[in-house]
Amino acid sequence: MKTPKLLWFSVAAVLGLTLLVEFCAANEVLGCGGFVKNVNSELDSSKVEVGLYTPQGSLKIKTECSPSNGYFFIPVYDKGDYVLKVIPPPGWSFEPEQVAIKFDGQTDLCSQGRDVNFLFKGFGITGRVEFYGASDTGARGVKVELVAEDGNKIGQTTTTANGVFSFTPIKPGRYVVKAQHQKWHFAQPEYKVTVATGNTEIPAGSLVVSGFDVEGAVFSDGQPFANVGFLLYPAKGQKTLVKCSTASIPAIANTGNQAYESSALCYTTPNKNSGAYLFAGVSRGKYLVRPHFGDSKIKFHIRPEALEIEIGSEAVRLRDNFEVTGFSVSGRVLRSPNGASVTNARVKINGREVAVTGKDGSYTLHNVQSGTYTIQVLADDLQFKDHIVKVSLANPSLPDVLVSGFKVCGQVVSKKAHRVAIAKKASTMMVEVTSSEGTGEWCTFLENGQYTVQVLTGDEERASGIQFFPLTQSIEVNYAPVEGIVFSQLRATVTGEVRCLVDGKRECGDLAVTLQALDGNGNAVGQSVKASVGESGKYSFQNVLPGSYEVSVPSGKLCWQSNTVKINIKSSKEAVPDFVQTGYIVSVIASHGASMSYRWKGSGEEGGASKEEGIVLTAGMNMFCVKRAGQYSMRFGGCHQFEKSTPTGFSTSDSAPITVNARSHRNVVKLIAEEQETYRVKVLKEGGSVSEIVEFELTGARDDSPSGGHIYWKEFFLEQGERITLVPQSDIMLFSPEQLEVTGGNDCADVGRKLRATKGLLINGRTNPPIKEATITLTFPQNMELTPQITTTDGRGEFRFGPIDPTLAVELSAEKESYVFSTYDRATNTFAGHKLCEIIVTVKDDAGNRLPGVLLSLSGAESYRKNLVTGEDGTIKFHSLSPSEYYLRAMMKEYEFRPNSKLIEVQEGATVQEELVGTRTQFSIFGSITSLNGEPFPNVIVEAATNEKCGNVLEEATSEFNGQYRIRGLTPGCQYQVRVRTGTGPTATVDRSIPRERVVDIGKADTRDVNLIAISPLAFVDVTVRVVASELDYYKTLKIALYRKGSESPVHTQRIESPLNMKSKVNPGIMVFFPRIPFDGKSYHIELTSTLSDKSYRYNLASVPFVANTSSVYAEMQFAPVMRTGDGDLNQSSLSAIVMIAIIGFVFFKQELAFELLEMAGSKLGTVVSSAMGNRVKAKELKNDTGYIDDRDIDALASKIEGGKKKKTKKVS
Repeated sequence: MKTPKLLWFSVAAVLGLTLLVEFCAANEVLGCGGFVKNVNSELDSSKVEVGLYTPQGSLKIKTECSPSNGYFFIPVYDKGDYVLKVIPPPGWSFEPEQVAIKFDGQTDLCSQGRDVNFLFKGFGITGRVEFYGASDTGARGVKVELVAEDGNKIGQTTTTANGVFSFTPIKPGRYVVKAQHQKWHFAQPEYKVTVATGNTEIPAGSLVVSGFDVEGAVFSDGQPFANVGFLLYPAKGQKTLVKCSTASIPAIANTGNQAYESSALCYTTPNKNSGAYLFAGVSRGKYLVRPHFGDSKIKFHIRPEALEIEIGSEAVRLRDNFEVTGFSVSGRVLRSPNGASVTNARVKINGREVAVTGKDGSYTLHNVQSGTYTIQVLADDLQFKDHIVKVSLANPSLPDVLVSGFKVCGQVVSKKAHRVAIAKKASTMMVEVTSSEGTGEWCTFLENGQYTVQVLTGDEERASGIQFFPLTQSIEVNYAPVEGIVFSQLRATVTGEVRCLVDGKRECGDLAVTLQALDGNGNAVGQSVKASVGESGKYSFQNVLPGSYEVSVPSGKLCWQSNTVKINIKSSKEAVPDFVQTGYIVSVIASHGASMSYRWKGSGEEGGASKEEGIVLTAGMNMFCVKRAGQYSMRFGGCHQFEKSTPTGFSTSDSAPITVNARSHRNVVKLIAEEQETYRVKVLKEGGSVSEIVEFELTGARDDSPSGGHIYWKEFFLEQGERITLVPQSDIMLFSPEQLEVTGGNDCADVGRKLRATKGLLINGRTNPPIKEATITLTFPQNMELTPQITTTDGRGEFRFGPIDPTLAVELSAEKESYVFSTYDRATNTFAGHKLCEIIVTVKDDAGNRLPGVLLSLSGAESYRKNLVTGEDGTIKFHSLSPSEYYLRAMMKEYEFRPNSKLIEVQEGATVQEELVGTRTQFSIFGSITSLNGEPFPNVIVEAATNEKCGNVLEEATSEFNGQYRIRGLTPGCQYQVRVRTGTGPTATVDRSIPRERVVDIGKADTRDVNLIAISPLAFVDVTVRVVASELDYYKTLKIALYRKGSESPVHTQRIESPLNMKSKVNPGIMVFFPRIPFDGKSYHIELTSTLSDKSYRYNLASVPFVANTSSVYAEMQFAPVMRTGDGDLNQSSLSAIVMIAIIGFVFFKQELAFELLEMAGSKLGTVVSSAMGNRVKAKELKNDTGYIDDRDIDALASKIEGGKKKKTKKVS
């Protein structure tokens, strides 16, 4: 059954939407798209525009909506906040009027590819589609269109199960409702309706389905058949309505089924490519379909004879196809090509007798199906070969069958049976027959030609002197039988000659020739007879009985052509072949049997090179003769290849034998094949390397196994132990084994294991209609481990797989861009394909160059839309489209296109070419944003603003990961202030730029290298301290810590490192770089601690406070300990032990004086402590003074730190 067009269109729509999603995901066509929903038939959506605005109300870009479906798409080039607004003509209202978009390229509506729709607010039309003759039944699945009075299509719907349809909402006006169906026909397909102030209902009977298409097909041997027509007969008394052809209906009465009218209602013929036939617009009821053949010389047989059908509420696709089951073919039986005919010959087809030839030798086979048949013919005194023929509709005839043999008979006058040999002249053909005992008669069949006939006698017969005359008879078979060949039933003189070489006559003197009788087994019987050789070399034997004899001469030292001759005496005079001296004996020791060729190195009889001669060597010692004495060249052959050291010549004067050793030997591999084809194998050496690809040779013999098969062979020369692997190669055959390993032996051999080639499963399919380069995939559903096979169709839509194991289950699928395919039909080996439509758009600039980067938005029926960007070739192909009207619009910022938009009508299966020309009207500013150290600064918003003269337009862009930016859509003749967008707070990315702005005048070209340096807001504080100790040894005792105010735990603490050169006389101090702290405005302080004993040293530990509200803090801290030593005030604790003992003794013995001295020391000690405390406060004040840094110094230091980023710069003073 043909696939309805509606299904094709539905598949196309789904395929198109799927491809759209895939394309958008792959090519990142980012922007905002959606529909202006058209609920009113009079709404011209092309008058509606949709614009993209900034939150401040500045228009970035706007576009028109598709007039076909209201689709719009706006490309968005930069991330940010936008407002999408619908811009309708006055008085038109939409819901919503605008949608806020936060475009980030990932999570917003537009980036996710979701539609932003605007609904036009605006009555309803309802109705029902009925069937002809059945007003109570509604027609389901009818496509109903609503068309405005001016022809504009407003809406489309499909009827429900009861045939009901509706349109809503509809504006007031006049409309036409049209009913459509791909297969159905309508008596009243449309109805005019007026919409006023409410819903409108169409009266019953306004839209009526009159009939349906009836489809069927006819095949012959699985192929479409077109030489037949079909007649449609209605049931008797049935009210009918048809749209099929009623012209030229053959006057064929319906005589088979009386339930139907005798006159046909319609006549149709099938499509010759598909075999499908169609009766169009047949109303509901019962009908009879009957095939009809016109005048034809071929009589066809078709089944069934007729089909009864009943049409209900749907188009009919006949499940039962008509099949041409056979036809009649004729042939002839002749004695020779174009010769006399053979009358009354019995003809058998596949072993069954089916016909007898007439006077002209012809016969006819009735109701034959396409196929291959074996024809056998039997006739008296004649013989025929079996003929295998293939008959088909394309070749409905049989070849002439010719006589292959005529009967030939004769007689041997003898009571015993004898063998008769018949040889064809000028041919190698020979036939033997045996005469009958008693009568001596014999017969056989021979083909046309001339023959020689003789009676063959055995050894015993010849020994006993039996001989038949004539010895031979000549006969001729001239397209007729032959008879009357008769054979009916001597002391002989035997003569001969001995011929010696000129230089060998000396050795030939006094020779005697011996004649020895032989029995039937070739053994000597009786006494031998000798005859002397005369000076002329001749000799003779008289009165010799018929029989077998051996004649010989002694060999001696000479070589003879043969020193013994066996003869069979069967006539009165017999001549013995001459005994000819051939030359000198040569000895050869061979490792294997081989052939040897040699040539005398002297000049020949005519002065040229002497003739090459050869012998066959056996393994071991070989002796042979050469004609001449002297030097000889030689070479070896056979089934071996010999060592490179094998000699290439010899001399008759050499006494030592010639030694020949074989290096490699021939190994014969046989291949048994079901089919006669060309078979090749890939030869793999050990290690897997490919040496060559060789072809097997057909021997002409057949295998004697039950399965039979053609025998092929190939020879390979291998050394003993050498291994090769043979991998067969074929497109149609399977091999067992899949590869064969052959190992060389010590002699030539036939490989015992054979390759067998069996016919694999070949799948030869096609697409209907022929579709070139469609991808066909073959999978193995029950053997998932097997890799799927993939191929493409050729120019005729044909494809092929195989050979495949016929036991495997397979599935096939087809695909091609802009096509949809049915499942694979195994009955016809076809994929039904349907071409979808496509639109190819090329965009060029004014100079004719291809224009890349242009966004092409195509929208059409059934909510179809696709947005693609042209590549370097400026071309986009919109494929997999259903027939419809499409709206094309080109968009690229800074360009205007001619035409700006276009409405394209696409017919079924069509390819539409369109060309657009873009003119550049605006230009861009290119530049980069970097930080102070020259690194790229991404995600910075760059603005370009005009003055009042150019409308105070603001355009902006965001720098990319590499700091590059591009501001688009700048008008020539305007001046723009280019600056970075700055801000405050923790989320601000830029604090200021250098320079603050740049002024650019736009001409008719892009402006480049408008670069700015952006400075980030402060986020961290760099803290640097210079610690100076009075002695180098003191550094290792120091530790420095950074505290946040109110916290007892340090933010960071570290030990002061010792100078690298402890012996240096210079002491610049140690720079300490703390980790960055947050720019948070909080208070911190730095403290210095030491591990020096305060009992041995006197020192001050400095502390420096600061606030984290500047980019950097720098402080210097001094550490100058003083060792405690004795003085006049006794304020030192390091007194010698002797003085201490003296004081104690004095106090003990002079207590009163000691107390006076103690009071004096206490007073002195108070003075010293007060003085020390005063010095410490002063030291603190001095410390704070040295930590003060001028603001200009801070700015200079901040610039250096900012430029180094994470690098720490030491300042040594």
